[in-house]
Parts: sequence; C-alpha cells; structure tokens
Amino acid sequence: MTIWQHSLHTWRLIFKDKGAILLLFVAGLIYSFFYPLPYHFEQVESVPTILIDQDHSASSRNLRRLLLASPNLEIRQISSETSAIQAALWQGDVMALIIIPSGFHQDILAGRAAQVQIASHGGYLLAGSKALMNANEAALTMGAAVSMHKLQSLGFSPIQAIDSLQPLQLHSRSLYNPKDGYGHAIVPAVMVLVIQQTLLIGVTLLLGRQAELKQLPSGWRAYSGMLLTFSCIGLLNSLYFFLVALRLQHYAQLGPLVHLLVFCLLFSLCIAAFALLLGRLFQSRERGLQLLLISAVPMLFISGYSWPAESLPTALYYLRWLLPSTAGIHGFVGINQLGASLVDIQQELVALSCLTLGMIAVGLWLYRPTGKQLP
Repeated sequence: MTIWQHSLHTWRLIFKDKGAILLLFVAGLIYSFFYPLPYHFEQVESVPTILIDQDHSASSRNLRRLLLASPNLEIRQISSETSAIQAALWQGDVMALIIIPSGFHQDILAGRAAQVQIASHGGYLLAGSKALMNANEAALTMGAAVSMHKLQSLGFSPIQAIDSLQPLQLHSRSLYNPKDGYGHAIVPAVMVLVIQQTLLIGVTLLLGRQAELKQLPSGWRAYSGMLLTFSCIGLLNSLYFFLVALRLQHYAQLGPLVHLLVFCLLFSLCIAAFALLLGRLFQSRERGLQLLLISAVPMLFISGYSWPAESLPTALYYLRWLLPSTAGIHGFVGINQLGASLVDIQQELVALSCLTLGMIAVGLWLYRPTGKQLP
C-alpha cells in the first residue's frame, strides 16, 4: 500500500469508530461553545456581600450608599450583629463581609484614620478579590471626599484640592485585554490544550483498538499515512478553533493570517507525531483515555502560562518543552492575542520543530516491521 492508501485506510477506520469520531471531531465543537460560556461576561459581577454597620452614623450611611452603588457587589443584608453572618461566610452563602465598626464617624471628625474591616472567602479567589477591590474603592472614594471638604474649608479651590489629593495622575490601560477579562486571559490557552488532548485521546483510542485486534499497521508508509491523516485532523481543529470559534466568542484576533497558518501546520504535525507515539505505547483502547484525560490541567500549569515558569522546579522548567502544548500555548496566544510575528515566537517554532523531528524519528522506529506486536 502507498502512503495515500494508508491514509485513506486510516480515514475509514476513523469513520467506523464512533468513539474516535466523538473525540476527534465532536468533542472540539462542544468544548468551543460550552467552555467559554461561563466567562462570557469576562468580569466577576454581583458578588454576594453582607454589610455590618455598628456605627449608625451619617458617615457610615454615606459609605453604605457607596457600597450599594458598587456594580460588582450585591449587598444581600445590612445588619449590626456578626454571629450568624460569620457562619454565612464560613458556609459559602456570601463571598465577602464588610464591617463598619463603632466610632467610625468620631474618628473622621477627629481627623484620625477611620477603620473599615473587610473579610472575603478565600476559597473563591476571583469573587473574594473583586469584593475586596470594590470595597476598597468605595472607602477610598469616601476618604477623598472627606479630604476634599477639609481642604476647601481651609480656602483651597476645588481644582487645588484635587491637585493636592492627586499630585500624580495615573492612567492605566490594559494591553491586549482591554476588558481585563478572565476569559480573554485563559480561554485561548485552554483551546490549545483541547486541540491537543482530543487528538491524543482519539488516536490512542483508535490505535488501541487496532492493537487489541493485532491489526496495528507497521512500516514507514503506514506511519506516514497515519501521520498525514492525523495532521489533517489537527489542522482542521486548529483552524476551526482559532479562525471560527474564537471569532464567534469575540476574542481578539491580532496576528496575520499567514503566520497563524504556518504555526497551525507545525503544531498539527507535532501533536499528530506525539499521538502516534503514544498510540504505539498504549496497547489497550481505554488506556489513553484513562491517562490523558487527567493530564490537561497539569500541562496548563507547567506550560508557564497560568503559573510563572520561574516558580517551577528546575527539572520541570526544562522538561515542559517536551510537551507540544507548552510551545503551542505561547505560540498561539502570541499570534492571536498579542499580534506576534513568526520572528517573535521563534523559540516556540524551534521547540515544535525539534519535537516533531524527534518524535517522527522515534515513531518510525516504533512502527518498523517486526513481524509481531510489541508487548
């Protein structure tokens, strides 16, 4: 059989296997719509919060109004007792607890630093940090208003008072993620893992079945034909995710199309070679699913994207480049979200090229004709 005949034979095996079809084609479609859905609003909103006012003064009422006006806080209860409310925070019914202690108004009148106590649920970092940030903004806004009133009472004009409070003007702008959204930060990277893991699991599922039937192809032509087929599937999934799915979800697309196509080709070839290598090592149909399904989250962490690579152990810092997902995540995010050129991601290109050549060499050796199946 020629390479093209082996490739056609692999396509036939795929379309005869419902599990392979589900993983290689359907799973990506499902992930592309349902995974970004929780991050559609990008920001954490309406964090359930309880406010305890123990001062009951004009100043505490002003702060209460600012907290109630905060768009990201949902003040569910205003009380003066802490016993039952602390239990609600402990049980996770609310994400934050804000306490205005007694003597708050007197401290402001006396010119002392008034204290506001804030507690957040550490089990939900995004919700807790958002509640802390908004409560802090409300307190700073009220503090600025009090300082403005004092300065104006001393004879400062409103403009002079503002300049005294803010001698340095800070204008903050988030590059490549204008909404400061969690979705823009994490979804494009996870999409790379989805492309890789669905292909790896689908291929090991298909080849594991062939190994069980003692029908696993061998020879360089068979290997090349399968590599061609699985590379095409990886390329189709990559183009779908980065040219269709992310556009439908309104994620940034800054890089030139030709650079994206080149990187898609190299990444697809690399993960196809990786899948064939694993498919030869796993000799049962379910083994790849069992081992690869739980490996996606560690792969994301050790890639150095969601966790600083410098904080990884020295061994992992270098071994992470043996996974296509490491270079793939940084390369795709660089092109799509940051507008990088191929020159800017040459480290990722070199890593994928070396991985591809190395895995193809190992794959050709594993798929050599031996006359018997490997144990």
